[in-house]
Amino acid sequence: MVAPTLPHLSPAQRERLEQLADAVRLRTALYPAPKPAPARRRSRQYPGGRPHLWRTGRGRRRR
Repeated sequence: MVAPTLPHLSPAQRERLEQLADAVRLRTALYPAPKPAPARRRSRQYPGGRPHLWRTGRGRRRR
């Protein structure tokens, strides 16, 4: 694929853009993107662990 020329850029800006593009290609070749982590299933556990029994009202034994 041929890169289009950008007439509104100065020769210095065009050179800088080419350098950045080369740097990006090199970084991509040397350090491939990590694979995403597998999706986690949501557990039924409370966010901080077990719920506070005195707050829930269900934790107390009623006689």
